[in-house]
Amino acid sequence: MNWFLDMCIVISYASDSGDIKSEKSKEFVNNKKDNKFFLCCYITQENMPKWIKRQEAILKIVGKKIQDSSCEIEKLKEYQELFAKDIIILRKRLAQSSASQNKSEFYNKLKKNHDLMIQRINYFMSKLIDKEVIPIKEIKFELKSALFTFLQNHSDAMTLASGIQYAQEEELKILTGDKHDWNKNNLEWVFSSRQDIAKKYAKIPEIIYIQNT
Repeated sequence: MNWFLDMCIVISYASDSGDIKSEKSKEFVNNKKDNKFFLCCYITQENMPKWIKRQEAILKIVGKKIQDSSCEIEKLKEYQELFAKDIIILRKRLAQSSASQNKSEFYNKLKKNHDLMIQRINYFMSKLIDKEVIPIKEIKFELKSALFTFLQNHSDAMTLASGIQYAQEEELKILTGDKHDWNKNNLEWVFSSRQDIAKKYAKIPEIIYIQNT
């Protein structure tokens, strides 16, 4: 089976969070066998590198706050790089650091886990991906725009557009952990409002949730 992977699958595989998406992603990947894994170029060349940079920013901010408790994190340049969901993670890490008796030990463990996660991501992308598909410049603007109108998320629109485009060339299933936006009903809603796009991209790939595998 050909699987087009959402970026969250790679991150969940590399994570030690212990939640269902992490455990299921590890199980799925470790049972790869003859399955083929595809990632779009938007993930490998743009979205993942930016995500990693933001995780590094979180780590740096925690380290600076430990070194100087009076540090105003909102004024740090690293803070300006973060998305709203990254700030939630940052606040959690800072709360954990504040509650720890040995802040230096806490930071070293945090950095070790971060480095291990990056190693796993690099391994996944270099060893387990069979093919990178759809160059960024070849993502069709009209398809991406139609998806963005509904999703209101640039990254999701770029990734999902890539998956739909590649599904016209090769049979595949899409694997994600996002049950909210990535579902067939939403895709059919998008395509029903744009008959020109529906005709051009007639093959809507099945979406599978890692939580259900």
